[in-house]
Amino acid sequence: MTAAHRRATLCLLTVATFGALALTGCGENGQETADGPTAVAAAHTEPADGGGRAVSPDEGEGSQDERPSTGKTPWAGTKQFVTIEDAWREGGLTHLSVRPAQKKINTQFDTWEIIPGEGDFTPVTMVKDARVLLTTPVRGDDASGVSRGEPLPSSQNEFVTLLKQLDPGLSAGIGYDLSFDGEGQVARLQSQYRP
Repeated sequence: MTAAHRRATLCLLTVATFGALALTGCGENGQETADGPTAVAAAHTEPADGGGRAVSPDEGEGSQDERPSTGKTPWAGTKQFVTIEDAWREGGLTHLSVRPAQKKINTQFDTWEIIPGEGDFTPVTMVKDARVLLTTPVRGDDASGVSRGEPLPSSQNEFVTLLKQLDPGLSAGIGYDLSFDGEGQVARLQSQYRP
């Protein structure tokens, strides 16, 4: 193969790769996120303040603390992967009933396999301006022009309504990435795509 053919092939592969990323919704606001299974295919570290831990692809990713808890609740200042049993609004705040879970790469379908945790569900509160990002099946399939796996912003009220409308069996198998502030309240919630 000549050098010209190699350059042409490299250019085509580059265009195809970027096209695939754009079509699968692997980016958020023009930036690639590390929330997808292919992003975890290589071992990675998610630093919060230098206290992150590496996760290898065969280890999976679950409820991991990104830094030591310094707040009043055990998850203050951390990121957790959870399942949500219930959500409700009370006193102007959104409350969630959560339990730690784990996610493993499902290489056959390039999605996450959610492994629910065991034990009791823990009530947590969301801050009033918490960011909520939803993918299919939580948000439904009605978003036109975007992939089902692309997280779209939602209000907390809409999230509570959509969660309550889900079939309980389906809802139990959906995982969420939660980011907690220093007081132990949820500052960011993102559902994981499930085909």
